[in-house]
Amino acid sequence: MASDCCPSNAAERFDVSFRIGITDETADEGVRLILSGEKTATSSLLWEYEESGKPLPYVGALSVLEDGAGNPVCVIETNWVEIIPFDEIDAKFARDYSETDGTLEHWREVFWDYYSEECEKSGWKMLQTTPMVCERFHVIFRSS
Repeated sequence: MASDCCPSNAAERFDVSFRIGITDETADEGVRLILSGEKTATSSLLWEYEESGKPLPYVGALSVLEDGAGNPVCVIETNWVEIIPFDEIDAKFARDYSETDGTLEHWREVFWDYYSEECEKSGWKMLQTTPMVCERFHVIFRSS
């Protein structure tokens, strides 16, 4: 019998193990924000999935979140996925992203710079219409 936190089909729904951010410090901050419930959304470039051949996230997917040292911290469940052009991401999504000051304007400024740099590394050009894979999630299990 499965517990409330561990669905009986968890092995089939396991998607990835990952960390937020690009440094150990940003990964640790991402963990803090997620465990506190402040961060319940994230995004990535659709092109990254297409280029890598990695499958898109899906509702019900389970992922292990790691801290900056690579230690598993919690399991999150994806509860919403949508592909949205960068310029159509709304204020609620930006607020739930929780890595900026909470305003859409600041989110767009910070993540325009971040995603422009990521695009440039792969020879792409960031546009206002660049498709973003937007996800919402919640924590279903915490270690310790």
